[in-house]
Amino acid sequence: MANAPAAGRPRSSAAQRLVAAFTESGCPVCRCLEADARRDLAAFLREQTMDPEGRAALRKAGGFCGWHTGLLPGATDGILSVALIAEGLLGPGAPGRVACPACATLRHRAEEYLRTLLEPAALAGAARGPGLPCRPHLRGLRSLVRDPARVTALDRAIAPQLARLRGALARFIAKQDYRSAEPPTAEEAEAWREALEHVAGRPGLFGSDLARG
Repeated sequence: MANAPAAGRPRSSAAQRLVAAFTESGCPVCRCLEADARRDLAAFLREQTMDPEGRAALRKAGGFCGWHTGLLPGATDGILSVALIAEGLLGPGAPGRVACPACATLRHRAEEYLRTLLEPAALAGAARGPGLPCRPHLRGLRSLVRDPARVTALDRAIAPQLARLRGALARFIAKQDYRSAEPPTAEEAEAWREALEHVAGRPGLFGSDLARG
């Protein structure tokens, strides 16, 4: 019988990526999903761009969502593959609603990352920071895990990071006063970006309410 994972050690590759993401600022789940999305798009551009069937399937789906579309240019070394996809999507008879195939492949990974937030290794990473899960993903976790007691440990783990962020943001604002001669630190100068990502998630990932109107 295989030995059980040691306490505090990531149990899966997803957990390893998530724990590593906690060592950088911003939402670790958003960071992992964006990295996965870029890899998926790069693979699609390598393997499917010159395949008429692959382009036809994408056209039938209506293309990628706004978030994945925005990541396309950065997922390729040359823009020709992106141009070929754009050309295919401009044809007549496109569906009125996009059923993003790239999001479909990410959905199960997003759930896995959320569940992984409650593993001991992730909780330890959350306590060390500076990564801080965003509110949209914390809401998603609460919807996924119905037992509030299980989420309490994560709330406790991220409390010091929230306090750190509030303090850094307050100091940055105070140093904007013309009477302050002390320049903001690097952490303080980035605090407003980190705060916005915590509130709304990584730019583009969650879209807008206009699209759901």
